Amino acid sequence: MFKTGKVNRSRRNALKAGSITLGAVLASIVPRRNASADPGNGNQNGNGNGGNGNHNGWGSCFLRGTRILTRNGYRPIEDLAVGGVVSTRFGGFTPIKAVDSFTLAREAGAWVGASRPVRVKRGALGENVPAADLCLTASHALFVDGYLMPAGNLANGISIVFETADGQDTLDFFHIALEQHDVIDAEGAPCESLRAPAAEPCVPLLGFNGGKSEVRSRVRSALSLIVDRRQPIDIIRDGLEERAREWAQAA
Repeated sequence: MFKTGKVNRSRRNALKAGSITLGAVLASIVPRRNASADPGNGNQNGNGNGGNGNHNGWGSCFLRGTRILTRNGYRPIEDLAVGGVVSTRFGGFTPIKAVDSFTLAREAGAWVGASRPVRVKRGALGENVPAADLCLTASHALFVDGYLMPAGNLANGISIVFETADGQDTLDFFHIALEQHDVIDAEGAPCESLRAPAAEPCVPLLGFNGGKSEVRSRVRSALSLIVDRRQPIDIIRDGLEERAREWAQAA
């Protein structure tokens, strides 16, 4: 007999696939006031990377106040400067090449686009990872199980959610560029640094290239009850969603 956990996973993914498909059908029927306001899957340029094709090319950005691990411990990102040293997964302590910022404003009362804010709640990725809630842009990739995936692709409505930031009309975001693309520590969570469009990523990048790609992923997960042909992107997403549900039940 099938295990309850696998049955529930299959059911959830089947329902989600149907929901995404229905949403796409309705979207094709009802005219949208702002065609750019589709933040659901972060980057839509075909490579799933969080560092390109977004707000002025600044996709890998952290909200003001995010603490980054440096040689001298965690420091707010807005306090960092060129020449300062941050801790990286592959390059050790590495000098900062650039720190830039932009202000994201609501459009028609909503946060939209690949820079839409996503909140990764404390413990969403693992035990005490991140160690505190982390807010970053939807196309900013997190390092999970050896891969990079945009935060927006991992949103599950429980432990990783699209930020509402009620009462605020603008949000300040900052990014860190290094000489080489790498993974840095933000609030205890591994996240990518800014990646230049032509630069090679430090590890493979995974991402959904639009709704059809996500539907196919959900179908693979739904059918895994019978035959498991899930790809790494499906397994990572399913694992984080299962962790989120266990976490919510224990709360």
